[in-house]
Amino acid sequence: CVARHKVGIIIPYRARAHQLLLLLQHIHPFLKKQQIDYTIFVVEQYGTYTFNKGMMMHIGYVEALKVDDFQCFIFHDVDLLPEDDRILY
Repeated sequence: CVARHKVGIIIPYRARAHQLLLLLQHIHPFLKKQQIDYTIFVVEQYGTYTFNKGMMMHIGYVEALKVDDFQCFIFHDVDLLPEDDRILY
């Protein structure tokens, strides 16, 4: 089986290690079941400045394009777990 699209998943992140671990443990089996060709990019903001989610998503997008030719991008919050595998990524 060959996936039709390469999907880049961008996760903006800062200081939520436990939630990130839970998301990654949950999302890998979820996406494998859907037989998706995907790469996950965790974009971390350092420092004590106000978290800039939009900037993190943009940086993740720009950096992901340097890695591969993705046809689709998903911007995913670190604290949301997909529950219904009928919803295709």
